Amino acid sequence: MRRGDLLVSTEEAAALLDDPGVRFVDVRWSLADPDEGERAFERAHIRGAAYLHWYRDLSDPDDPILGQIAPPERFRESMERAGIGDGTRVVAYDDGVIFMAGRLAWCLHVYGFENVRILDGSFAKWQREERPVEAGPAAPATPTTFTPRPVTGLRATKEDMLSILGRPVALLDCRMDETWEAAGAHIPGAGRFPAPSLVGPDGTLRPAEELERLTAETGILLDQPAVLYCGGGVSAAWAYAALRTLGHDNVRVYDGSWSEWEADPATPREPH
Repeated sequence: MRRGDLLVSTEEAAALLDDPGVRFVDVRWSLADPDEGERAFERAHIRGAAYLHWYRDLSDPDDPILGQIAPPERFRESMERAGIGDGTRVVAYDDGVIFMAGRLAWCLHVYGFENVRILDGSFAKWQREERPVEAGPAAPATPTTFTPRPVTGLRATKEDMLSILGRPVALLDCRMDETWEAAGAHIPGAGRFPAPSLVGPDGTLRPAEELERLTAETGILLDQPAVLYCGGGVSAAWAYAALRTLGHDNVRVYDGSWSEWEADPATPREPH
């Protein structure tokens, strides 16, 4: 999977606005206020977009670790409620602050749905270019059928992480600087690969040569299988998307990430 297979420019996306087979999906979300994304959506969103909430729509309410990927049936219901069916082309976008569009793309990949693109530059770039927006709640979606087809090898569990420690696996810590610094520790053997560093000043994904340089600076060989983690599985999903655009296909996201790892006093960790 290369850049054009996973990202779509604002110009290309604007040309898809009136395509009935395309569904724009807004997944803006705030760490400080879980409902701010939905309020922002009602103030202004891409014309015709649906809204999906990380906790309510994309997560498992029964998992003790908040924000874990929703089980197949719950995920199916959320996708169908948003008007996403097996034949839909999805354009996911966020605000470029919390990289939720990457999270949605990863979730869809986990359930065997590949026809998703991330809006490069996010809603912020769309607004700067004065492209079409509207206000209010999302319109009711056209009935559709989404079929989850779970794919192995994209999601890592805590047990998976414990089993790979010390093995030839590229382990990358994608936490934002403030989260990483506040924790003061990381999973043993992890290289530093902060998700915000993967975007340029305009909020678009950095060119391939810059991404390759950043991966090289981790000191970890990415011709090995790679596992990514962050605070809660969102920034890591954006890094997953970035690596996939470079052709790195053997990449997993540790869904529980540092939230789960830190909560277990038995898991090993090392100070920065």
